[in-house]
Amino acid sequence: MSEPYKKLFLRTAAGIKPGLEVISALLEALDNPHQKLAVIHVAGTNGKGSVCAMIESVLRASGFKTGLYTSPHLIRFSERFRINGEEISEEKLNDYIRALEKTADKVEASTGLRGATFFEISTALAFQYFAAEKVDIAIIETGMGGRWDATNVVIPLLSVITHIDIDHTNFLGNTLEKIAAEKAGIIKPGRPVVSAPQSDAAMGELEKTGVPIIASAEAVSVNRIGAPQKLKIETHSQNLPPINLPLLGGCQRENVGVAVAALEVFSDIVGVELAFKKGLETVEWGARFQTLETEPLIILDGAHNPSAGRALADTLKELYPTRQIGFIVGFLDDKESVEFLRELKPLVSKAWTVGIDAPRGTSAEQAALQCKVAGIDAEARPVAEAWSSAKRWASEANRLVIVTGSLYLKSMLEMKV
Repeated sequence: MSEPYKKLFLRTAAGIKPGLEVISALLEALDNPHQKLAVIHVAGTNGKGSVCAMIESVLRASGFKTGLYTSPHLIRFSERFRINGEEISEEKLNDYIRALEKTADKVEASTGLRGATFFEISTALAFQYFAAEKVDIAIIETGMGGRWDATNVVIPLLSVITHIDIDHTNFLGNTLEKIAAEKAGIIKPGRPVVSAPQSDAAMGELEKTGVPIIASAEAVSVNRIGAPQKLKIETHSQNLPPINLPLLGGCQRENVGVAVAALEVFSDIVGVELAFKKGLETVEWGARFQTLETEPLIILDGAHNPSAGRALADTLKELYPTRQIGFIVGFLDDKESVEFLRELKPLVSKAWTVGIDAPRGTSAEQAALQCKVAGIDAEARPVAEAWSSAKRWASEANRLVIVTGSLYLKSMLEMKV
């Protein structure tokens, strides 16, 4: 971890500060780099990162110079900032961090506004980097909500809303309607909007914006025609050749429908044909049903809320209906962990809990207590012990292990196992 990043990370101690005044002032001091970008803006509860990755991969395969800004990162901070699939170099990243911290301090002193948060400076960095490198199109993922998210200073070519469900209730509200209203904040008058299938409550909030919503399920048909994820995708204007999507599960079929619907809108706007097959078949997105080891089979999935837990359970039942499944789980303290676990409970043959070494991370003992409330017996262990115990357990025939509950588990496994 570089010194500039360590210094920037200290700003996370101030917490999350919704609002656009500070990011707007910071960007003004940088000559508004976000206004020099063509943007596809993506919000939602589940699937944002996967949809962004699919859109970016297809556009890059079609010859566009792409910028991709996502969060959180799994291993390195540089993962958040990619051009044509390549992470920003550490040297360049450190230069941007140093300069932006100085600018942020000057803005704070001159305006009397609060200090910029970690995420606000990260977002400004993405806009400045992409503008300086003159990307053709920037795919920008919201951090958490929408309306007051630091990314919501953009006027995008189009907005994309993935599946909305209960998450981040301490910031976004404790009802689906309140959460959907926050996500709907990225919708801009006169700009097209593509939405994943939504509950009536969530769709009602999106429709209150008065902007017509393009429903992905009506615009795109996605059917699995072979294992593990061979798809037939049809739209109103074309039938794509069979596509072998590397991202598995029913939730990714929904996500690819959203991505294709958004890409068709983009294609209509700019008047180009897109390389759907090449882009979708080469998409990479870590910690989404990602195979870590094959002997025994260990899979990492970053699911961390009830809706994602339900999608993970459906994927496991689809792909491994006869296997015994062990789970290594760890959580952040702002997640609906017990409800998440209840979605997985029917599939659990064995469980281990680990602590999350991150802000808001829970201990292994706290996670074990959450498992108990959900009706699951779990052993609280350090990461390395849980890993070795799970591997021994899974070495018997017809067993596999799922590591899930938080995207932070990816970096912990990389560093400690």
